[in-house]
Amino acid sequence: MFNSLIRQCVFLVLTFLILTLISYLILMQDPLNAELMTPHFYSGYFHYLVRLIQGDLGISYNGGEALKSTIFTVLPPTLELCFCAILLATLFGIPLGLIGAIYPANFIGKTIRTLSAVGLSLPVFWIAPILLYFSAINAWEISAIGQYNLLYEIKPISGFPIIDVWFVEAPYRIKIIQNVLQHLALPTLVLTILPTMEIVRLVQQRAEFIFQQNYVKVASTRGWSKFSVLRKYVLRNTLPLLIPHTTRLFTLVITQCMLVENTLGWPGIGRWLIDAVTQQDYNSISAGIITIGLCIIIIKVASESLIFILDPLNKKGWHAR
Repeated sequence: MFNSLIRQCVFLVLTFLILTLISYLILMQDPLNAELMTPHFYSGYFHYLVRLIQGDLGISYNGGEALKSTIFTVLPPTLELCFCAILLATLFGIPLGLIGAIYPANFIGKTIRTLSAVGLSLPVFWIAPILLYFSAINAWEISAIGQYNLLYEIKPISGFPIIDVWFVEAPYRIKIIQNVLQHLALPTLVLTILPTMEIVRLVQQRAEFIFQQNYVKVASTRGWSKFSVLRKYVLRNTLPLLIPHTTRLFTLVITQCMLVENTLGWPGIGRWLIDAVTQQDYNSISAGIITIGLCIIIIKVASESLIFILDPLNKKGWHAR
């Protein structure tokens, strides 16, 4: 187990170093930075690494603002979308996957399997503008752009309006909460489609495999109900296996955020990065890549730690390595 832990730590450190090297090479694309750092590439990279560890991300060329404060402004809206999308995908994906596994040869099971295959192939850059168009021409209130109506004042406490709105002391607080949820609905709906279909596919495949096991067949012959079999065997052997896929789902959602935020006017890090690429602000691009990479690394470490605690087979595998 100790050797496996050391191996995981070394892998994370190497991943971080590769990420910082890519970020440093992006900085070198700026002619001014390249001229200053080319004679001393390794010493420049070392100083960049030291500043990065100290939390110094530099300043933006457009506006001269500190990138650290900018990141803390644009990152929470993106994380808000990602967590809401993954939460909804889990709430809808697990029941649909279980229903598809219970009735695999039925019309319901075949329909769920077909919809999951179609949903995985839908392009986000096509779904977002079409839903925005239909919601606008039908005067749906979810067609609003941004996080909330600027007529309302929400004091930033956590950086997440869906949390900060509950601390607003105003007689029209219910209206503000409703407005925040309306603005959150459309981008979350777009981002929920692909992870939901992925969870449906994973749960359905795993549950169908468990239903074919002998101990499940014996329980069914003894008169156990479908609900008892699901609760006793299927859920226990299916849900822990979703945790290792959390990193992949988070990476999938945060990648889609760049397109969705730019289309729906959501003030997140994806839209900010696209603006930085358009303006050739290499400092901002480098800081954005470092931030997104660190978020993915943190999610991966958290998911592996959680699966180590919850899954006995995984814990046994760690001891065996």
